[in-house]
Amino acid sequence: MKKAISLGMVLISSLTLAACGSNQDNSSNSSSKNANNEETTVSSSVIESSSVTEESDSNFVANASDASFDGTILKGNAYSIKITDYKVLQPGETGNEYSDAPVIAFWYDTMVADDYDDSTNIDPTGAWIMNFTAIQDNDPNMINELNIASLPDEKYLDTQTATIKPGGTVSNAVAYTLTDTETPVTLKAGNLLGSDFGSKDFEIK
Repeated sequence: MKKAISLGMVLISSLTLAACGSNQDNSSNSSSKNANNEETTVSSSVIESSSVTEESDSNFVANASDASFDGTILKGNAYSIKITDYKVLQPGETGNEYSDAPVIAFWYDTMVADDYDDSTNIDPTGAWIMNFTAIQDNDPNMINELNIASLPDEKYLDTQTATIKPGGTVSNAVAYTLTDTETPVTLKAGNLLGSDFGSKDFEIK
């Protein structure tokens, strides 16, 4: 269990007056072209830089109250979590060597905003657990919240609780023990105060 819970922003004579004048014109044209090329290069660089910034900003929201989950990315104002892959692992498969039941595993990136004030440490495991709940709706009487299983990817063993710097991104994985092999898993995003950010069903067949 300790293995599960320890268990998260960017490039260069003149023979007659006519000949001299021609050279000056060519030189002037050449200088003008070079200047234009430099201006174009600078403009392209600014556009590219702006695009990167806009893409980065699009991963976050301005206020915590605007947080949302679209099934792939949970956007927050301090940090966001993007699911990059998921799969069902049968008992004995790599990533599920220690369980007699199948698990559903999620791979994800935790991204911390550039302007985060670093008032509280943010790590991949803590960020996920504080915001996500996995449910299999296969009980007529109660909500069946799934238990967290062992870490499904050993390459994250030493970084699953690493503190993420402002502007940084750290990858991680998490798994849940399935209670049947047919009912889809509903991944719900929210916070400890009861806010609902959204949900998505993941097929497991």
